[in-house]
Amino acid sequence: MGATGLPTWEGGLDDLAVTVIQAGVGPLRAARAARDLDSSYDLLVSCGFAGALRPALAVGALVIPERIVWAQGAYEVEPALRACLRAALARLPGAPSVAGALLSSPSILATAAAKAAAGREHAAVAVEMEAAALAERARAVDRPLVPLRVILDPVDLSLEGLPPGLDTSWTARGRLLWTPTLWATALTLGRHAQVAETALRRVVAPALRAFRDVRAGAGEGE
Repeated sequence: MGATGLPTWEGGLDDLAVTVIQAGVGPLRAARAARDLDSSYDLLVSCGFAGALRPALAVGALVIPERIVWAQGAYEVEPALRACLRAALARLPGAPSVAGALLSSPSILATAAAKAAAGREHAAVAVEMEAAALAERARAVDRPLVPLRVILDPVDLSLEGLPPGLDTSWTARGRLLWTPTLWATALTLGRHAQVAETALRRVVAPALRAFRDVRAGAGEGE
């Protein structure tokens, strides 16, 4: 466990030292994880799932955000880091990706109509719930943040009625068990999660290696 009590692992990838903090879903958990982040890290990478805000985005597609947007502000992702990520993914067969704005919402956009409306209002391609808190912390410690998001739910899949906390709460799972009308949605989301997790696992290591090379090059040029 880290200082915040969240599951934390220390490890390495090639010559990279990597710290993994499992924050979970939502802005409060992201803010809690962010309290463990300081200027001793060279780069903050946030990995997870997102909901599509555009019809063309399929389950498993990777979102390479140009910026993170939320109600109180915005955060621009470093162009060099975005470019190296695109180059790394181009070498992976069958790794579709899309660029654009990533909306960080304080709550779940459950209905297809809500997702479509948010996409239009914020000119965003996908939505999640953690990046805003992490972006604010990244600014505070003056370190770059790169969010890696894989599409979990397409824009036309409604999540309305699903109890919050299904990822961690057995109480929420119990409520779902007694709501047969939501079983089909839950099963669909479970299948999508397998696809999205496989896609995310494929790109994390190549992405970290590419980011290392960019940061090393920036250090040599200083």
